[in-house]
Amino acid sequence: MTCMTTKQKFEVEDPPVIVLSNGRYAYRVPCPWDGKNGKKLFAFKWCSTQAYKDFTAKAENAEPSSAAEPA
Repeated sequence: MTCMTTKQKFEVEDPPVIVLSNGRYAYRVPCPWDGKNGKKLFAFKWCSTQAYKDFTAKAENAEPSSAAEPA
């Protein structure tokens, strides 16, 4: 991924997918360094609709196992 502010590149495994306000899908990951005055920086990368569907399906599969625990 590439930081949007500093343009430095870094590696990420299995980044989360979000829906942006314009309806497009993107990977969004916090950068491993901080910006000026301790501001958190983020890296974005466009992704496909299929990547978003795969991510949500994986998240749904992870939730029932934790929700199925007896109380």
